[in-house]
Amino acid sequence: MIPMPVKARPYAHQYKAFDFACEKFGLLPSASRSNGVALLMEMGTGKTMTSIAIAGALYQFGKVKKILVTAPLSILGVWEQEFEQFADFPHTVTVLKGSSKEKSETLKALGNNELQIVVVNYESAWRIEKELLAFDADLIIADEAHKIKEARTAQSKAMHHFGDKA
Repeated sequence: MIPMPVKARPYAHQYKAFDFACEKFGLLPSASRSNGVALLMEMGTGKTMTSIAIAGALYQFGKVKKILVTAPLSILGVWEQEFEQFADFPHTVTVLKGSSKEKSETLKALGNNELQIVVVNYESAWRIEKELLAFDADLIIADEAHKIKEARTAQSKAMHHFGDKA
């Protein structure tokens, strides 16, 4: 068992989800492996904290250095707050704001220190797809993934491109 690198005491269902993801990503022994997992948990059950713990464990094991979080515009700031509140590992969170040009410039100015987390809304992600692909994320977290369920939309196509590269 790997301890969850968070500053709070997780509930049992969060430990189970964390262990499941760690098994799939090869951090714990398992008969099956995967390049991704879905946290199919009810609203309010701590998916964000569990995702942060998974990201931290992957970072601590040297599996990730850059993470891209895509989410609806209305909750971008929540990711920054939740990382600050829960992450018990070194990291930098950058929420991309402003015009596409400003977002691109922010991406280019990022350092290569600790774990880099970039948070962007779905509507912007496809508009700066080239720049986000150059960011070269190791892990993609798609919050409120129903936003990309229609495979023919530009934002869904961009998310598939990010995922293929990660």
